[in-house]
Amino acid sequence: MAWKTPRLMAEHHNAPTTGEQPAAAQPRLLIVEDELMVAWELVDTVHELGWKVCATVRTQDAAVESALQLKPDAILMDYRLGDGGDGLAAARRIREAADVPTIFCTAYVVGLRPEVLSVARAHLISKPVRSSSLREALAWATALGKPTAKPGEGETLV
Repeated sequence: MAWKTPRLMAEHHNAPTTGEQPAAAQPRLLIVEDELMVAWELVDTVHELGWKVCATVRTQDAAVESALQLKPDAILMDYRLGDGGDGLAAARRIREAADVPTIFCTAYVVGLRPEVLSVARAHLISKPVRSSSLREALAWATALGKPTAKPGEGETLV
């Protein structure tokens, strides 16, 4: 089941605050994270970095459904999801239908690196998430959306 943070539901900006891009220009991110407090922190960090969160979800099925319906510019995906879900399986299902860059965010970086990077257009950052790592990963996702990007390239940031 999907859940949204109260901040997301109450989000109605008429004009950008200092450092923010206008809403129409903001890239959209789907956050897939099963721990509520981690999701809230990610939402705050992503907003500070100029991205709009289109939804936060906690399960594998909700991730796939939300990605296909909302068509985000990128996905920030935890590896272990609620209800026993698997972020890697969700990303593979999404890749079958949509070309969305996926940034995996996990505490299990070392053991999962080859498996995660087998997914096209995937990035890997470690938990706890540093703002600088997330900024670099989001810049990577943004660059993939530009015509000069090389499709299929994945890279690791830690």
